[in-house]
Order: sequence, then C-alpha cells, then structure tokens
Amino acid sequence: MTPITIPLSLVYGCIIYLRNLFYDLGWFTTEDFKLPIISVGNITTGGSGKTPLVIYLANLLIKNGKNPGIVSRGYGRKSQGLVVVHDGKKMKAKVESAGDEPFLMASILKSVPVIVCEDRREAIRHLLNSSKVNIIIMDDGFQHRRVKRDLDIITISANDSKNDYRLLPWGKLREPFKNINRSNAIVFTKTDNYTPPNMLAEFQSVFKGNSIVSSIIPVLMRYDSSGYHKSLPSSEVLFAFCGIGEPDSFFKSIKQLDLKLGGKRIFSDHQEYTESVITELSAQIKSSNCTAIITTEKDLVKLPESFLDEFETFVIKIEVEFETEKAVLDMIQPVLLK
Repeated sequence: MTPITIPLSLVYGCIIYLRNLFYDLGWFTTEDFKLPIISVGNITTGGSGKTPLVIYLANLLIKNGKNPGIVSRGYGRKSQGLVVVHDGKKMKAKVESAGDEPFLMASILKSVPVIVCEDRREAIRHLLNSSKVNIIIMDDGFQHRRVKRDLDIITISANDSKNDYRLLPWGKLREPFKNINRSNAIVFTKTDNYTPPNMLAEFQSVFKGNSIVSSIIPVLMRYDSSGYHKSLPSSEVLFAFCGIGEPDSFFKSIKQLDLKLGGKRIFSDHQEYTESVITELSAQIKSSNCTAIITTEKDLVKLPESFLDEFETFVIKIEVEFETEKAVLDMIQPVLLK
C-alpha cells in the first residue's frame, strides 16, 4: 500500500458509483436486443478464469442446440473499432488485431463467430446481420452496462485474497464489492478439487444468488508445425514463461504435471512479443541451458514461428471442469428456454 493509492481509489470509486447510479436511474440507456445474452465478467482485474468459462459455455450451448456468437472488447489489440475475428467458418483476423483472448477463443471453438469492438452493441448488431446466431456470450461484460443481458455471471478466482478486494489502484476491484449483487450467478474458478474458496463466507454475506465451483484441469500439449498433440510429462528441463493475469496458476499447473524447470520468466498480462522481447527471451532460455520451452495457449498464439522453431515447445492447455454438468445447465436453464 502506498499513500497515493488510497485517495486515487476514492476518486475512482466516486466515478464508478456515479456511472452505475446513472444506469440504475435510466439516465444512461441500456439496449435490449430481444435474444438471449449471457455476460461473463468479473469484479477484479487479473486472471479470474473468464476465457476457459466462455469456451466451456459456448460448447455447452452448441451441445444443447444453440448457435452462439461471442462479442468482446479485445483488450490489448492494436486495432480500433469493430473487427471480425472469426465469421463462423474461418479466422478473419490476426492476433494483433483481434486481441489474444478473442483470438484464442476463436481458434479453439472454430465454428463460433467472434467479434471484437469497444461498443459491444455494435458487435452484436453485426452478428445479427451477418450470421445465424441465436444466443450471445458477452466476454468481460459485467461493467459494460450498455447491453441488457439475461444472465450475468461473474468469475471469482479461488486464489484471490482479502487484500485484493479494495478498489483500484489500491487493490484489484473494478467496482465496489457489494455490486456483485448485480449479477445472477458466481462461478468460483481455480478451486482445488471443487473445494469452496477461503473467502466464501465474505461472498455469502453479500451475495444471495446462485454460486457454483469449478476446477481447472491442466493438459500438457506438445506443439509443432502441424499443431497441438497431447503429450506425456516431459523428462526434459524446461524454460517456462507466461504473460497472463494470474501467473501463479500457470506455475501451479507445471507443478501438478511434475515438470522440471531450468528457468522462468513472468511477463505482464497481454504481453506483446516484439522482436526485442523475443531476442532477449531467446538469449535467456539459451543461457539457462534449456532446449525446450513451456508456456500458455494465450501466449503461444502471439509467438513468432521463427522463435518456436528454435525450441521444442510445450503448452499447458487449460480445461474448466465442474462436479456435474447439471449444475451449469441449471444456471443457464432460463436462457436456454428463451
């Protein structure tokens, strides 16, 4: 804690309070698109597990006869305005224009349209005019109140601590903790064997809605020019690096897979792998006497092929799992019936 962050948090809190008040009073308008919309967001900055959940929900909706489309802001992208990342048939944008998370979602889902735009309303209009989607997943949508949604899900990392739950920039809160009541459901992510997080009591004292727990399953993949391949645990000494919101979860997965590390590097979330960054990283890997690397899917999509050709490459693929699929179906049932 530094003295300057506390008054800055107070100023930030006042701005957020007024913004939400204006929406609550109807002074700021919300658009109703007359089709089911599921928002997946969070109340904190950093990695709360939104992306794996969006992918899980999209696959679950397809399994239940829906045609989902995804809209996102595309944080960290170099482009502005509306960009079609995937049109439901093929990729239409590079990762630099799409943003790493929308690009990753599109590359995994393959048949789901993905649009990025600062104004999610514009993205939804484009989807409705250009595809046959009948349900929308709005990625990182909790604070984007311009769009009326039928189900508001927020993700909460089980790795969060009480100190995280202070307003930015003092802590990680994007808005006051009590605002979780604006959501319909909470998904606790990254739990150990579905064990409720330490802060469960604090959430239950404020939030009276539906909550379920999920765990992440790390899957070791080998990557080469032909794509991903499931891999047995490697006996090689690996150099690990990542640029994600919660790097501890990446290194926890490495430990779970019993992999040996010869070195590591942590970058900032949404790291841009420029030529100078790649040159420095390559030198660091070689100085660690490692001939193989391991990273996240989110980082992999941004790495140049020339760099990947230098080293044997492993990737940790993250899959989200629930104790039962029924718990998730019960959560989204009102939307499925629309």
